[in-house]
Amino acid sequence: MATRDRVIHVTPDAYDRLEREAGRRGVPPDALAEELLAAELAPVKSDLESVLAGLAEIRSRVRGPVDAVAVVAEGREELKHRGL
Repeated sequence: MATRDRVIHVTPDAYDRLEREAGRRGVPPDALAEELLAAELAPVKSDLESVLAGLAEIRSRVRGPVDAVAVVAEGREELKHRGL
């Protein structure tokens, strides 16, 4: 992939942090900036089928409908018995 030089303006504080981190890693600041930008701007791959499969697996573990009011009441009763 062909690249072109670009100028990115950052605050002096941000550049100082970039220089310190680059020094800690032993790389030039521009190489670290490129690495950080590439990681931050990389397209996020989302596999809808795997997400839906994961949700289906979670749903399969739920045993019937849940009465939220009863769950909250049970929790309050337990806290009351604990003196909280």
